[in-house]
Amino acid sequence: MKTLLFIVALSGCGDDDKADPPPLSFDDTAPSGVEDQDSGLEGLDSGDGVPSELDAIFSSERPSLRSEVYGVGDPSTNTIMVFGGNEGPVVNQRPTSIFVEETWIFEPGYGWTELDIDMPSARARYGAAYDPTAERALIFGGRYRIEGGSGAYDLFDELWSFDFASQSWTLIDAEGGPSARTYPSVFWDDQEQALYVFGGMVNADPMVIEVNQELWRFKDGTWEQLEMGGDAPSPRTFLSEAWDSQRRRLVIFAGQVGNYWDYAYNETYALNIDTLEWVELNDGSDAPSTRMHPHLTYDTERDRYLMFGGHTDIGDGNDLWEMDPESGAWSTIRNADSFTGEGLGCNGNPSDVPADYVDQDLSAPERRHRGMFTLMHDALWIFGGMHAECSAHLDDTWRYPLGGGDWTELIEARSGESCARRDDDCQCLCY
Repeated sequence: MKTLLFIVALSGCGDDDKADPPPLSFDDTAPSGVEDQDSGLEGLDSGDGVPSELDAIFSSERPSLRSEVYGVGDPSTNTIMVFGGNEGPVVNQRPTSIFVEETWIFEPGYGWTELDIDMPSARARYGAAYDPTAERALIFGGRYRIEGGSGAYDLFDELWSFDFASQSWTLIDAEGGPSARTYPSVFWDDQEQALYVFGGMVNADPMVIEVNQELWRFKDGTWEQLEMGGDAPSPRTFLSEAWDSQRRRLVIFAGQVGNYWDYAYNETYALNIDTLEWVELNDGSDAPSTRMHPHLTYDTERDRYLMFGGHTDIGDGNDLWEMDPESGAWSTIRNADSFTGEGLGCNGNPSDVPADYVDQDLSAPERRHRGMFTLMHDALWIFGGMHAECSAHLDDTWRYPLGGGDWTELIEARSGESCARRDDDCQCLCY
């Protein structure tokens, strides 16, 4: 069973020599009143800053397939910003790195636009947070390596700010803080006007595992390391995080020790930022299955934590769950694909994934981890991520309405999906 955990490195989908997919289909007729299609917002406002047609796509642009990104949403500008990422393919069952230096915005009711601006250098696996008072995104950390390179990565300890109104990046003078790292949990406390950085991995050598459990606060231009107590989680990385602004606590779910081999976790912990004490909210009972790289956010309107997908011990998921912050109880919002219990092996290759490995729900997004997962306009928005069983990144865009309804695919994927989702008659899951 443990060998299935490394399914992220399997090959067999998204081959470079395949024919190019057809161009993105879009509605090239702008809505009435739209004069500047660069912004795409005029004439779409329903009166409260929310576009009247959230599912409309007028832009023909979109980011390339990629993963290891965050999406930070700003409701006031109707914008979700995605920076950087990794679009490197999996070759001979080993992931490669092609890091991207791009800034994209997604505007619900219009679509994607790439910004031609100065920005941080290419990187992925950073942490990100939203500052609603200043209407800015903040990113910290990440890693880079030249295309085709090997050995150690360049890790970053820079703190950058993206201003949504001016659509511009600023490097913040923030020396003396956390060491360079990947996968930090980054969150913003608007009441205190402070940024927090927890954990991450500080090893530049991919063959070394060095998980960090520090907590840092950046306030009034100064970093300070804070000591924590209570019932703290065991050292872990590849986890998901959310900021509970009502209870002023960091919430983390799942994760793994960092070696991709041991089984993952599915406990839920919370760190009260006033007392700096950890508590365990759920010990894994009746919770989502153990997994790495799930997506987590806090639904302030309904006072609940929302979790989507991630890489389970036997493959990626696309299930959607909610957790009651008071009782710590998890419950399913929407089931999707389910694993059948079929083992690996297809076409004589013991590592390939058979077509009946999962019972697929084609009305839900493809299973994935480490893509955009953003709550804005009372809906969840997802883009990209890695589909482990197909060993390929995704580039699709979906919306899930939290007030009722089901997933809507706004932009189809050009890579990374199973054969059934591509309407291809394949012998294996992905080819």
